[in-house]
This record gives sequence, C-alpha cells and structure tokens, in this order.
Amino acid sequence: MGDECSRVNIYKRTTYLMLKCGFQARQKGYRYLREAVWIACQEPEVLTSVTKCLYPEVAKRFSTTDKQVERAIRNAIETAWTNGEPEILKDFFKEIYGDGTIRPTNTEVIEKMVGSFRNTMESKD
Repeated sequence: MGDECSRVNIYKRTTYLMLKCGFQARQKGYRYLREAVWIACQEPEVLTSVTKCLYPEVAKRFSTTDKQVERAIRNAIETAWTNGEPEILKDFFKEIYGDGTIRPTNTEVIEKMVGSFRNTMESKD
C-alpha cells in the first residue's frame, strides 16, 4: 500500500472528510477520531474490539482515559450530526443515515472512514 497509507496521507484525508461532514477541529473528539482512524488503517483488527483495544490505544497516545476518548468522539459525532451539512452526511453515511434522526455510532463512523480509504486505495492498485 506504500505511500497511500502514510500517516500524513491518512491524516490529510481524514481531516478533509471530517471537516466536510461538519466535525469541529477544536473538539478533542476530532483529534481522537482522527487518531482512531489512523490506528484502524494500520491495524484493522482493532475494529473488532473498539472499546477494549482502540480506545485504550488512543487514550495512551493522548494521556487520557478510554472513557474520555469514547465520550469525546461521541460528542464530536453528535456536533457534526446536529450542525453539519445534511446532504454531505447523507451522501457519505448513506447506509446509516436514514432520515437523519439517528446518528451513527463511534464504531460506524470509524469503520466508514477506514472503509472509504480502503476503497480508494484498492481502486488505485
């Protein structure tokens, strides 16, 4: 996968996607979510155990607790879902979006972002 999976590329693409969807860069959850996506791109198996593996790893990197990571990411998603651009959210989260009243879970957001990178990388092969 080479350069496509570099930390810089994943961060750039995650940042672009998150800002486009209405995530607020000033929120801690934004930074935690971006790191979670990076980790999940490198180690996809963490997606099978987000609360036991992924949140603790993000927490360790930011010197905080896994509970705070989970809460901050949930809050960032809630903010994006409430204040973001509905058409962009609907387009990106089409399987999850429905009528827009039910926001995706933390895991769904992480999986969707990681999945979109995998699809992009596979189409370039």
